[in-house]
Amino acid sequence: MDRFDYLDRRRQAELNHADLAICPVEKRKHEEQARAYSKIISVLRREEEASLHAR
Repeated sequence: MDRFDYLDRRRQAELNHADLAICPVEKRKHEEQARAYSKIISVLRREEEASLHAR
């Protein structure tokens, strides 16, 4: 669960940076990074659930 917490903190930090960004390019970059963290979290959770069901 620690890796999920870490990734979620990074995702939230990117969203915070996006909120503070003045430049639209920087804002988009941070939003894309936050989406990437969300996707990673989603995949890892699915893999974890699948491994629990396989047992």
